[in-house]
Amino acid sequence: MGLREEILARLTLSHVVLGLVAYVLLKFVYQIVYYHFFHPLSVFPGPFWGGVTRLWIAWHNLRETELPTVYALTKKYGPVVRITPTLLLVSDPTKLPDIYHRNADKTGHYITGSFGETESLFNMRSHKTHAAFRKHLAGPYSFTNVKKMEPLVDIRIQHWIDKLNEKFAQTGEIFDFSWWAVYMAYDIISEIGFGAPFGFVEQGQDVGGLIQGFHDGLPAFGLLARLHPFTSWMKTTFMKKYLVATPQDDSGIGVLMRFRDRLIDQRFRELEAKKDIGRIDLLQTFIEARTEDGSPLDMEYLKAEVLLVLLAGADTTGTVFQALVHFLLTHRDAYRRLMEEIDAATAQGLISDPVPQYDEIVEHLPYYVACVRETLRLNPPAPNIFPRYVSEPGMDLYGKFAPAGTEISGNPWIMQRDKKLYGEDAEEFKPERWLDAERAKRYNKYSFTFGYGARVCLGRDIAMMELYKGPLQFFRRYHVQTVTDKPKARFVIKGGVGFYRDWAFEFTPKGPACVRSGPKASHSSASTVKAQKTKLVGYLVLDIVTRQRVIGVVVSIPA
Repeated sequence: MGLREEILARLTLSHVVLGLVAYVLLKFVYQIVYYHFFHPLSVFPGPFWGGVTRLWIAWHNLRETELPTVYALTKKYGPVVRITPTLLLVSDPTKLPDIYHRNADKTGHYITGSFGETESLFNMRSHKTHAAFRKHLAGPYSFTNVKKMEPLVDIRIQHWIDKLNEKFAQTGEIFDFSWWAVYMAYDIISEIGFGAPFGFVEQGQDVGGLIQGFHDGLPAFGLLARLHPFTSWMKTTFMKKYLVATPQDDSGIGVLMRFRDRLIDQRFRELEAKKDIGRIDLLQTFIEARTEDGSPLDMEYLKAEVLLVLLAGADTTGTVFQALVHFLLTHRDAYRRLMEEIDAATAQGLISDPVPQYDEIVEHLPYYVACVRETLRLNPPAPNIFPRYVSEPGMDLYGKFAPAGTEISGNPWIMQRDKKLYGEDAEEFKPERWLDAERAKRYNKYSFTFGYGARVCLGRDIAMMELYKGPLQFFRRYHVQTVTDKPKARFVIKGGVGFYRDWAFEFTPKGPACVRSGPKASHSSASTVKAQKTKLVGYLVLDIVTRQRVIGVVVSIPA
């Protein structure tokens, strides 16, 4: 018997298993030694386990402890912390231009399959590919087009106010405000993005389970993003069918994908029947968009962009609305100052009724605008990491060198609490810090809530319009208070996306004297809303005839 035959004869299944275990252990020990002592990033401080395995950050993300953990690490180690073997977290906002410059490519962090196989604009990694596709979609998001949609936003806000009055203010019923803030945002986005509200406000519920479906899909997104490149390898195996979301999935993102497909199918049926849809919304813009060679957008890509609208178009704006109310109800001096400003502007006829216009708010309500901006600073809806690759020839970080190819990221929640930029009171809610023009200019320069640089969120302007108008009406119309004998509202972070839950509210309507009609005012009855919409149709048709399109827009997760 030869040596080979003798070895095979002695080899048993237990030997094979033990051999595999030994190989894995040796591989892991080698990885620990290499990453901790010899890797180029070993010179940067950070937690031991974070520096040798991605499982550390994945575990904290899954347990919803990532943000407080890494924030504490930045306080312990300084402006640069190594939180995975290949990723540096930077807390200094003045480094944003260096990290998120025009030619910076995204990492594999974004390609998880959690939201489907086809890349949307959000998760395109190459800066060149992103730039080519972005120009097809940028026009509809311009501030000029956003302003054209303001009457539609007004209608949805007024309907939301009327429904709150009918269901809760007049009855005294206690309700969960955290859902209703998002209901308004979803109906606004669906109105201007798809031609009609989905009916969240009218039905007073999560229509089709869209909001819950999005939230259910977030943990998988956060976990798989932090396990790349292992995630990419798993998608080449039989595991792909369990990792990549499809419309056939019974829950999570599959719910939104089926809803998306129904929207698109319905629109194409209308177009085939030559039905006049009345205006050009975001969906129609996607359908009519053409590439450089005159071809329409690939259907799978179109679906990916529509899904992004449904995923992040309203949830993030709703979260900021929730946070603004939270800050004002827990900072009574700020609340009193805000109400004095609103009441004075209303009494002087400086802001319209039933819904003030964007330009009026910016001009006549500086403290309210400051409250919104301070909320965006302290409570960004995506307190997440957004990694980029360090470009050639590398980057100097406070005397230590990060070579090209290093993953590097900021986190808006952390960067926007930097004491060097915002002062020793950086963690406090102080809207007045935005009233100083020079300071506000510097704050805006290093704002990260909507992303940064060439990939800043396309829907920023529509988000700001919603946030300037919706919460203002809420405070104008109602005396609000949190129910004290109920559990406190919870701020939840799943997969890097935050939102409030379980927020019991009660409120009473303000008297007529609190909402005086200025020269531009009108009555806020249901008939007025109907009249507004009738006038708006004429306005929209006129714009289409004159070839000045009215386009719907939407807000997404900063990238």
